[in-house]
Amino acid sequence: MKIKNLIYSIILILFSLSNHAFSKALPPGSGIGDVPANVLIMLDKSGSMGWRMSGGTASMRYPYDADADSNGDVLVSQYNRDGVKKFLYGSKTLDTGFGNKGVSGKGNRTYEGNSNCRTSYSYSGETYNDVYYTTAYWEKAVVAIRASDGRCLKKYSLGIYPYNMTIDKSTGYLYVGGSWGYKTINLSTGTIYNCSTNINMAYSFGAAISGNKIVYSRYNRLYTFQLSTHNHKCPNTSGYSTMIYNSGSFTGLQFNPNNNQELWTLSWNNSRMEKLTMNSSLTSISSTTRFGSRSRSNSSASATFFYYPWGLGWDDGNNLLLAADLNKGSVQVFDSNGTWIQNFGGAPQTRMQAAHAAIFSLVTDASLTSGVDYGFAHWAHGTAGFSRWSGGNIKTGTGKASPCNGLNCLRVPIYKGGAAAIAKMINSVNPGGGTDADAFMKIAQQYYLNGTYTPVDKNSPCQNSYVLVIGDGDWYNHSRAMSKARNLFQQHKIKTFTVAFGTGISNSGLRNFNQLANAGGTSKAIVATTAESLKVQLKAAISQIIASKLSFTAPAITATIEQGGSMYQAQFDYRQNKEWAGTITRTKINPDGSLDTKDKGNWSAVDQMPAPDKRKIWSVIPTTDYKADYNNFRDSNATAIGNLIAIYANDILDYHRDSNNADGSTNNRRCANSPGVIDGTSDDLKGLINFVRGQDYFDYDSDCKLTETRKNPLGDIYHSQLVVVGAPSAETAFVSTNQEAYYRKLKGYDAWAASLASRKEIIYAGSNSGILHAFDAKTGKEEWGFVPPLLAPNLPNVMNTNLNQPGQGGTNAVFGVDGSIVVHDMYFKSPLGTSKKWHTILFVPYGRGGPGFSVLDVTNPLKPLHLYSIYNDIINNRIYKMDHNQVVSTFDYIARSYSLAAMGQSIKVADNYNDDFNGSGVDASKKKCANNEDNYCYEGKSWTFPVQGISKNDIRIIKNGKNYTNFTVSTDSANDTIINFAQSIKYSAHPDIDSSEVGFTIKSGAKATGVQAPHDMYDYSLLGETWSDPRIFRIPNNGAGDTNIEDDVYVAAMGGGYGTQFEGVGSNLTIINLEDDTNPGSLYKVIEIEDLASSDIVNSTPGSPVLITPDTATGITFTGGLLYLSDLEGKITKFNLSNLSDDGLGNRVKIFDSTTLFTAGSNKTNGRYMYHSMDATIGGTTNELWLFAGTGDYERINDTTRGVENYLLGIRDKDYPLYREIAKPTKADDITKCKNTTNDTTGSKCPQNADKGWYIVLKDFAKITAEPTVYKGTAYFPVYEPTKSVNKCSLGNAYICGVDDECGTNTSSQLNQTMGKSNKCAYVGQGVLSKIVVFADKLFANIAGQSTGNKKDLVTLQAGQGQTGIYRSSWRHNY
Repeated sequence: MKIKNLIYSIILILFSLSNHAFSKALPPGSGIGDVPANVLIMLDKSGSMGWRMSGGTASMRYPYDADADSNGDVLVSQYNRDGVKKFLYGSKTLDTGFGNKGVSGKGNRTYEGNSNCRTSYSYSGETYNDVYYTTAYWEKAVVAIRASDGRCLKKYSLGIYPYNMTIDKSTGYLYVGGSWGYKTINLSTGTIYNCSTNINMAYSFGAAISGNKIVYSRYNRLYTFQLSTHNHKCPNTSGYSTMIYNSGSFTGLQFNPNNNQELWTLSWNNSRMEKLTMNSSLTSISSTTRFGSRSRSNSSASATFFYYPWGLGWDDGNNLLLAADLNKGSVQVFDSNGTWIQNFGGAPQTRMQAAHAAIFSLVTDASLTSGVDYGFAHWAHGTAGFSRWSGGNIKTGTGKASPCNGLNCLRVPIYKGGAAAIAKMINSVNPGGGTDADAFMKIAQQYYLNGTYTPVDKNSPCQNSYVLVIGDGDWYNHSRAMSKARNLFQQHKIKTFTVAFGTGISNSGLRNFNQLANAGGTSKAIVATTAESLKVQLKAAISQIIASKLSFTAPAITATIEQGGSMYQAQFDYRQNKEWAGTITRTKINPDGSLDTKDKGNWSAVDQMPAPDKRKIWSVIPTTDYKADYNNFRDSNATAIGNLIAIYANDILDYHRDSNNADGSTNNRRCANSPGVIDGTSDDLKGLINFVRGQDYFDYDSDCKLTETRKNPLGDIYHSQLVVVGAPSAETAFVSTNQEAYYRKLKGYDAWAASLASRKEIIYAGSNSGILHAFDAKTGKEEWGFVPPLLAPNLPNVMNTNLNQPGQGGTNAVFGVDGSIVVHDMYFKSPLGTSKKWHTILFVPYGRGGPGFSVLDVTNPLKPLHLYSIYNDIINNRIYKMDHNQVVSTFDYIARSYSLAAMGQSIKVADNYNDDFNGSGVDASKKKCANNEDNYCYEGKSWTFPVQGISKNDIRIIKNGKNYTNFTVSTDSANDTIINFAQSIKYSAHPDIDSSEVGFTIKSGAKATGVQAPHDMYDYSLLGETWSDPRIFRIPNNGAGDTNIEDDVYVAAMGGGYGTQFEGVGSNLTIINLEDDTNPGSLYKVIEIEDLASSDIVNSTPGSPVLITPDTATGITFTGGLLYLSDLEGKITKFNLSNLSDDGLGNRVKIFDSTTLFTAGSNKTNGRYMYHSMDATIGGTTNELWLFAGTGDYERINDTTRGVENYLLGIRDKDYPLYREIAKPTKADDITKCKNTTNDTTGSKCPQNADKGWYIVLKDFAKITAEPTVYKGTAYFPVYEPTKSVNKCSLGNAYICGVDDECGTNTSSQLNQTMGKSNKCAYVGQGVLSKIVVFADKLFANIAGQSTGNKKDLVTLQAGQGQTGIYRSSWRHNY
């Protein structure tokens, strides 16, 4: 999709002869003119892949205790030598300014100031005056760590092993318990006192202070001691009281600081929390309240679960209780009444789980699947290779490879559906076996070189093929593997990437990875030591693969031209391994459609761009105020920006270094002498910030001048439509009181608009540098740039250390602000205001940049205001919201996919292995499988699923690559879900024992998997990449019969987006409440669209809706609107968003009802995807609403697979302007109810009244490349016909098909062009056409390739003769 020498034009016309600045919300028209790359992913499944990672940005390694600092951020003491982590409360991510990427207590001089604060087995932690004190068991000490930055302040040597600790904040004394009893530490002087010992004080686990008394626990007893008034403040050893309370071993004790008789406890062995109300002397318990039970399931506001918890802490500032859930690897947060609020962390993943997540992230990223065909194999040791594919068709992925066993197997062949197939099966791959390099290279070599089954097209030289090996340790048979990799590269041009994953790889092992990569033509290995870096590095490798194969220009988009004025074009040039170079140009356009290229007012934005240090780049960055100067996105705020970036766990990479890399290579120290370059990532974070501002930190020109301005600092504006906003100019002349025009008049819009009559005219455009730009429309100068705060965390994805090579630098080209912006004037109470007023808002979808959006108030275009941003992290099952007060909120939802490693029994045996591993070996007696959790392997029929309330109908199981149904589901005494297999299933953490191949998926629509109450108004869990442009209108808030327009609500209705391979994601109409000032950014409604079982397409709605309101059509009696939306499965759905109360036949109609008008019968074989939006018009003859659509695989425009057959469609809604229930998706009308007008050029096959519409069959694998355009009774379709050459790298032909809108008659001959032989349409050149627009009776379209006209990349034709009556072009206008 991304092409060399590319100019991608988005043309917007400013109507200078009127006061309106209109543009249709157009979807992109783009295509692929080359052959997808082949990538064979080869995953190590050896036993060591079952080892747990040392942690990660979101995980915790056995958290023993937690407390909060004055900002409410959470500090956590961890097991073993994993140190202290600090989490930001709002985002639940690590504070990157604390220690080394959020971790301190590791003895790291560079990040902690000295090595005195090394911690091992930190059983307890307390915060006092923003210093975190934690016990260090093996060091026999308490260490003091500054809470703000993780610097080591002091080490208090005790001489003995500490267990528990508490603090008396009124005196500033720490109380440290151990086997001897207690010591106290006066924190103001540093004096340590040895307290007299009472036997009952020894080996206590929890302690808490209230007033002048200390309560501590020992087994099932609570002891109360009076505190001495002497300098040592020790507990008096006499006069204590004992309370026997049989509730298990108390490990966590915490008094409510606002109620000195309320003691909270955690019971480790009973896995529950209790609130004890005590008498005033703290010697007896008057009442108890219990919370929670034992389960690995996630807690919610209605049900609390612990799994062997330990310590308690209290957030004094926010009055919250913090519970360290030791064996679940998390910290749970409760209010002062014990109501669950949220959860931090989670147990560290195994390496295999991390690999699952990274690969899943890769094959479900639309930007990385459109140009790549994927295959998948796993490897370990033993019999390996590839000889044949049997039992199905290798081109559709059905059947099985041979040989194939539990250790080594080509599971998914390389084909266009490979990414989807991998996404479904990847979680079923489990660890076990040895590490034989010859095993994976034998599979790769024998598959790629197989004469019958190879995916390599020898006739298409532009096709590239790769092997991508992921391994976690040293391997054997290295020389054999080297020989095969060298043969593939040197003789067949098939390259091998190697990814060294994890921390268990020796220097010699890393050398092997590098040598294999070099033999395979990719220079050196990719090193990923964490789960997060594996995701980043895999995506970087694929980005590099895609970049190397691009060879054709991409198409352009032009918007409607109706009068002369200014034409603004967004253009960019493709640059390999760099951010693409973009600009916006202004050209005068004359009323006859000709361009005045010599007008003095013409400009190019890149020429007007301020220097990087003069630009105003801003974002919503907690702890900074963007309104101060609209320039807070700068390196002086690096720490705050780093914390924002960290929320999605995308690593900042060490791009420039002062010393050699860990493997001894020197590439990344190429610019070591440049000012500011140091080891570590602090310089790279600042460099990334300045790169966004326009500096050349990644050294595009290879001179190591990292602070100079890049030649072109403006990124590409690829799919984002330009919007021009000047003085308010929405219509107030109304003909009916149901119009928004009437509401505007009612609320004084004219007076408000008059007050802003001189408002500066601004062009808003999103670029893939991650910025929403605001340009002065008159001069082209950038006024400001906005980095959406929930896209900022994806900025590290541009970093690719493998592109820092001798003599050159580089970055990945990524998607940023890629959606089309919508503007609307709204009368509402802003979250930043106190009353209802008129505002101009921008709704900014992220498009391919991610599943989210931002909403800005641009009433004053030079002082914009951020209202809210939303982002759906589909991989990590979390919704992020940034509000108007710069507060980040997160809302977790239940994951849908699980591996066998996520089952309760697997977690326990993995913990057994990891806890016993001493660096050289484990307990040999536990190296066996049994139906208990005591060993390193569990084998049994019953498994504990991590989600409660699941039935058999809710879950899908994949076993050995196939659907498995021979199981039952039950619950145990803790209400945990138990899956009972018919046969024993095995999971082993020991590398010598293989595990069963089993994976689990919760079906879409089953159990409530979204965000749960009380935060369900933010359940954006079904929002995909926001390709669809929203339609903003007023919806009747009481539905049917509601005639009071005063309380109607402004909403944005949009397709649920592109869900890639996430079942259920994107298959909906999403309606967003734009007026909710209590919960800004909340959902108004999500109406799901059925994903047909009869279609193998994973459904979603990337196209933009057609909305009909009283303001866009005459004769409408309802308020609100009727909305039409197409989807990938080829369905057209009609939604009632109006106040209609009946269907005209006496049947009741409700708001949010939906019905299916039509289905194209789409599946992967026929390729009838509906990626593009529809156009609509009222037929001049029938006076009915007609919808026009086309089909074609947008991601595989050059696909010529047998069975591909696409349509041009004209479908009518006979019930318009009413709503009637027509059919459910499975019973919807299809083409059998339509007239086939494929060969009709005379009108003889015009649909009759009984027909649903018409259709034209496209031949020779042709596809539509953008949405159709209707003009004067003719629907114009841009069509691409793939090359007939055996060399698939050749461009195909571009056609414009003109079709009578109501009859379906082919009128293409009126365009006076050469007609195609197969598809009787007007031939206009080679390449892919954009959306067609009309100006002065002329058709305009940009072409990626070669036009037949005078201008290479522009098609200009005289429109055909059609109806001259009223033409509706405003179905998608927002005014």
